[in-house]
Amino acid sequence: MEPIKICIVGGEDVHKRIKLSKYLRDSHFDVTILGTSEKTFPDFINYVPYNLVRSFSFSKDYKTIEFLKRFFKDNEFDVIQTFDTKPAFLVPLALMRTKTPIIRTITGLGTVFMSNTPKFLILRRVYFLIHRFIRKRVSMTVFQNKDDKALFLKHKLITETNSTLIQSSGIELKDISIRAEREGNPFTFICVARLVYEKGIINLIEAARICHDKGYDFKYQIVGPLEENSKRLNEDILKQYDDIVDRLGTRNDVLELLTKADAFILPTFREGFSRVLLEAAAVGLPSITTNVPGVGEIVRDGKEGLIAEVRNSESLANAMIKLGTNKPLADEFAQNALKRVNLFSLETVAKQYISIFTQLINPN
Repeated sequence: MEPIKICIVGGEDVHKRIKLSKYLRDSHFDVTILGTSEKTFPDFINYVPYNLVRSFSFSKDYKTIEFLKRFFKDNEFDVIQTFDTKPAFLVPLALMRTKTPIIRTITGLGTVFMSNTPKFLILRRVYFLIHRFIRKRVSMTVFQNKDDKALFLKHKLITETNSTLIQSSGIELKDISIRAEREGNPFTFICVARLVYEKGIINLIEAARICHDKGYDFKYQIVGPLEENSKRLNEDILKQYDDIVDRLGTRNDVLELLTKADAFILPTFREGFSRVLLEAAAVGLPSITTNVPGVGEIVRDGKEGLIAEVRNSESLANAMIKLGTNKPLADEFAQNALKRVNLFSLETVAKQYISIFTQLINPN
């Protein structure tokens, strides 16, 4: 029996599909991955780097489309799977005249749907126009949360029959055996995120200041690179809170840092399906997050953590004080989180993807 040839197309974090690829290999798939990641890939994956920019650029996107046309003309596959925002429409645009099944996973809608500035309102309109144009070329659209799926349905970019929901990209629980110590001396909140305004970083540092001014001796850590230099968020703004908040920058020991904390905090404005919340739950951390798409399936208010109002520093501070001063409550949330995260195991997610691939390749 010949292996099923699949090509996974992603961006700079496409290396995160390596573990999914292992499940595909074990199910008789031959895996090729296109991406912009600089990580090392295992020998069983044929990794092909290509040029892809995150921002909209007509000239650069055109070159990417031309590359994709040539690549898929020279290399035949049984099925193509895209992850990330731009491959979700660039691949169908490049392959409008071909028939290989294309599955795209909408991992989130990003900044374009978080901001209402004129620039992003225009980009949002362009986004819908492109997806409307390619909708008949896409065999199946996978969403990671119900809100994104509802938005696509509202704008008639998909139908119920050519779309489905797979919550998260999956987390390999077999690789996470360590648990958070949660000693609480002092009670430590940790946030792991790209430092951009839409992750609620300003609300987090303001909430930390509020807690500090009220006399609470909490510790605050932010892990991740600063990726914005605007009036809303920049290095000078962050420096004003350096006396309270520890910025650790980019780290390779995130799981270890999580185990040294007492609670995870992510005051985001929108997510596709937050992987870092899954990682926090997997090590046994209670979480504080916001009432936005992409997080409610992982953290339920009063179950695995607390939900604060989005863009509301006072609400965030109140949640931090409630959790940081009530150890029995934090313990209860931590145990619930460890149970809840099993719903999103990579093994479960991989089975769902494999089912979609095989049904599209052999519809009868």
